[in-house]
Formats: sequence, C-alpha cells, structure tokens
Amino acid sequence: MKQEPRQWKGRTGGGKFGQKSLFFMLRFINVFLFYPLLFAVVPFYMLFGRKGYKAIMWYFKQCHSFSTWEAFRQTFRNHLVFGQVVLDKFSILAGRKDRYTVEITGKDCFDKLMNKNAGFIVVSSHIGNFEMGGLMFAQNKKQLYALTYDGETAEMHQTRKQVMKEVGIHIISVNEDMSHLFILKQALENGDILTVPCDRLYGSSKKVKCNFLGKDAYFPLGPFLLAGQMNVSMVALFMMKDSWKKYHAYIFPVEVNSAEVGLDKKAELLASKFVGNCEEIIRKYPQQWFNFYDFWKV
Repeated sequence: MKQEPRQWKGRTGGGKFGQKSLFFMLRFINVFLFYPLLFAVVPFYMLFGRKGYKAIMWYFKQCHSFSTWEAFRQTFRNHLVFGQVVLDKFSILAGRKDRYTVEITGKDCFDKLMNKNAGFIVVSSHIGNFEMGGLMFAQNKKQLYALTYDGETAEMHQTRKQVMKEVGIHIISVNEDMSHLFILKQALENGDILTVPCDRLYGSSKKVKCNFLGKDAYFPLGPFLLAGQMNVSMVALFMMKDSWKKYHAYIFPVEVNSAEVGLDKKAELLASKFVGNCEEIIRKYPQQWFNFYDFWKV
C-alpha cells in the first residue's frame, strides 16, 4: 500500500529523562501547580516552533475570521490549553485521574452499544484530550483496543501501555505493513471496542476530501471502510477541557441511512458525518484544536 509522508511527528516533547521525571513528580505533586509555569514556557514554543505557530495562526484567521491580533491572542490561549492537556495526560498516566471530574453528554448511545454483544468503533480526534476518554470510560464488559501511532519515546510508550493495560485497554500500534488491521478485525468479531483517531492520515493513501470549517481537508477513510466491511456501529467521542479540574465528554452516534449504496460511498458518508461532529465541537471550543501543521493542505 502506498504510504504518503506525514506532516507531523506524533511525538510528545520533553525527551526520555524529562518525561520520566514528570511522571514521578505528578504521582506526588498536584498537576495544577504546574499550570502557571506554562505562561513562561508557551512564548518559547511559539517563538521556536514556527511551523505549529503559523499553522494555528492560519487556522484562527482563515477558519474563524479573526483579526491578526485576535488570532495571535487565541493562538497563545491554544498553546496554553494544549500545555494543560499534556500535563493532564501525564497526570492521568501517573495514576491520578481522581483529580478530575467528567460531565457526559450522550452517554445513552454509548451504554446502548455496551449492552449489545456486537463490537463497535469509537472514533476520536486531536481535539481536546482524546486520550483521557479511554481511561475515563474504562469498564469490564468489553475489551478496548486503542489504535495509536507508535512515534513516542520508549518511556512514554511503555508507561502508556502499562497504565492502559491495567484498566483493560490494549494498545495496537499502526504498522506500515498494515498488519494491525488483522488484530482490529478480530477485536470487532469478538464483540469488543476499537478506538481510532480519525483526523490524521497516518501516511495512508486511503482518504476522503471533506469540507471542514469552510475549507477542504483530507480525512482517513480506512476506519470508516472497516466499519462498513464489518457492519458495526460507530460513535464519536470528544473529551473537552472545561476548566482546570473538569472535562466534558461529548458522544455522538456516527450513522447514516445507506442501505442502497456501496461500501465506498457508505464510508464517505460516515466520514462526512464524523467531520460534521468535529466541526460542531470545535466551534464550541475553538482553542482546543491541536493539529499543529498545515491540516488544510490539499
């Protein structure tokens, strides 16, 4: 299968030593004490991370019609919230999810699928704190398989894998030979849950062009083709940061009336539905768009 170059690295910053130290400190120190430090750190990221800074500035100016000054102010807030989300991720992986509360909108559709024998797919995105969703929705009815891009440091990957396994979540890494697809299909056949981020191409040539926030952008088609092939349901999950201690989970059914269309068309319709969900959420939380590259390059 043809692989296309990625515009993003898929790696959390900080290096092995920095990440290991942060994991250790957050077991004992309240994560919220680190938040004020971000006001000193964020300007350096904006100054030296020019690619990400320019991409977010463009996003606010072109997709939200902000003036240059307002786009700059919102870009600073975006980087600030992103820093908080990353710290929250480390805190949760360090075993301190008790520091947060979660309000849930749309839990009924999730519970309905949980009570069925069939497997289903949870589609997510790099909007808000998508990793928190897996940990906050840990349960013992079904196994949960999380598809991830294996571009992290060994320290982050091993910690994430260990913590997730303790709550019944199995991490499946994306492989260039696409061998991970066999594991994913088996999980769905067994009636389990598969969670997949669906806003990055992961180098795959299987993609669909959708209008997102008034601009054309490519989204991966693979997860939606898989849902069609396996005839399983899909829901979209967004974990949005409302305040320091509170997150809000939004769950949407991703379904279309496609009884008389082919597999490819059904996949495109499902993708378009998911993109609409993303658009609805990002208009509520414009600062929580965390794709720091030229996402709309088509």
